[in-house]
Amino acid sequence: MREKVINSLKRAFQSARIARISPIGIIATRFLVSIMITPIVLMSITYLLSFLQGYVSEEHGRLITVGSGIVDHVFTPPVVVAFSGFLALFIDRNGNGIPDRLEEQQRPQVPMNNERGEGKR
Repeated sequence: MREKVINSLKRAFQSARIARISPIGIIATRFLVSIMITPIVLMSITYLLSFLQGYVSEEHGRLITVGSGIVDHVFTPPVVVAFSGFLALFIDRNGNGIPDRLEEQQRPQVPMNNERGEGKR
């Protein structure tokens, strides 16, 4: 089992290198998505098992309640916007291996004009 996991990770890195996509970006994206989906999956499985059993035990009820609280707090609009903004950092449209956000030229600082002449004496 351990060797299968290691081989699948090696294949993921190789396919990412062939496609000229940053492997770190792929791993970070998969990690964040798995963290955000885990509470939903656990809560859904617990709810389904409780439904099939015919009653909700104390442990299952607590898990469903805590899971719904986590989902309620994690999937607020600011968190989803921040998450999608973070994922946008890894988009590489031209395929050169550097995310487009990092290729953008920095805007020059606009000099501050003192229109009122304050500070001149």
